[in-house]
Amino acid sequence: MKILFASAEFAPFVRTGGLGNAVAGLAHALSSDHEITVAVPGYRDADAPGRKVTGEPWRRHLDGRVEVLSWLDESFDRPGVYGPDASSSYDDNWERFARFSLAVAGLADGFDVVHLPDGHVGAVALKTMVPTVFTIHNASYPMVGPLGPAVEVLGLGPKASVLGGDIEWFGEANFLKAGIVGATQTTTVSPGHARELSVDATSFGLGGIIRGLFRPIVGVLNGIDTEDWDPGRDPGLPKAFTASDLAGRSASREALLDEYGLDDGFILGNVGRMSGQKGLGLVDYDLDALVDEGVRFVFMGNGDLDPLVDGWADRHPTAVAHVPFDEPGSRIVFAGSDAYLMPSQYEPCGLGQIYAMRYGSPPIAHFTGGLEDTVFDIDEDPGNGTGFVFRSFQHASLTKTIRRAMRYKAAMPVLWRTVQVNGMTGDWSWDARAVEYEEIYESVVVR
Repeated sequence: MKILFASAEFAPFVRTGGLGNAVAGLAHALSSDHEITVAVPGYRDADAPGRKVTGEPWRRHLDGRVEVLSWLDESFDRPGVYGPDASSSYDDNWERFARFSLAVAGLADGFDVVHLPDGHVGAVALKTMVPTVFTIHNASYPMVGPLGPAVEVLGLGPKASVLGGDIEWFGEANFLKAGIVGATQTTTVSPGHARELSVDATSFGLGGIIRGLFRPIVGVLNGIDTEDWDPGRDPGLPKAFTASDLAGRSASREALLDEYGLDDGFILGNVGRMSGQKGLGLVDYDLDALVDEGVRFVFMGNGDLDPLVDGWADRHPTAVAHVPFDEPGSRIVFAGSDAYLMPSQYEPCGLGQIYAMRYGSPPIAHFTGGLEDTVFDIDEDPGNGTGFVFRSFQHASLTKTIRRAMRYKAAMPVLWRTVQVNGMTGDWSWDARAVEYEEIYESVVVR
């Protein structure tokens, strides 16, 4: 098949988070059997090599077997990606991505299917007759703009803007909604989140639309690059280790304690945004007691809860570390933590728990979204367990689960090793996800 991806991000050329990695991982996995093209905006700051296509507003580059087309337009010739820095956004993002969507729609003829991740490119589904697959990575970022101007820029008919129209949402233009209702098939990044998106609270009001789809939404887990994320040959680790020989893991553990000046204890790692959505507020209630019991915390990342986390570190300088995100350093966190803390209130898929399991750190996770599809409680499934799960989003449930994990590690080393090995040997690759998407593409292509 000839498959066109249109995305706001594509790693490593432009990446602000998991979206760029996800698109790149799936595109490369599919490229071994299909002809893959990825269209991205030509951001000024993006690392986008290649030559300009003569007579066209595209720059072409071959990334392995994937053809990358960067769209050259003045609206993207400015600093940053969505805004001049990570904490801000441009007021005209709706118009920038509407223009990009029109360019992609003009490019789509000749492809068998167009894959559209997230609201930035949702309008493409309304502008092309080629079968489309629209993937919701995070419904909390819908891409909203003024209704009349958006309809005019996109050249949509009057029915699109009436109450309940294809792009209308409480008097505004909602590009995420456009992708959901316009696509041939809508998907999301885990089976668990597919179930959650039918609820208005989780889908930010779009649950009724999702429940009414002719083709029910399908959940396909994200994958990871298992060659890059391989503790057996990761050059960033002090010592390599594998599921069959975990001895080298202790070197990462020692490096973690030394780097951040922590006393020895039960180390919980966490890499990501310091935010309420990630469930870190639950930690505050019993943090002092847990520190007294020997728990040590390493938080890597920043967010609106920075003052809270910094307060923990100030109060317990040899038990709690809070540092900015650092990709090489994150690997030491995954490889050196005894367990991985992921108490997210909601999590469409999540990658932190997958990296952690790959590196032998069993997750302690809230039962939600992609976490329920990847982290299996050892008490519920002793043969296949990969971590420790709590189902009630309450601080007491989290604390109880942390203590349970501590008891397992201290008193049941054989079972603890089983949890580690199960996580390390799971198939988290994009190759497995590509097979699922191939089936989806085949179901929408008109023969």
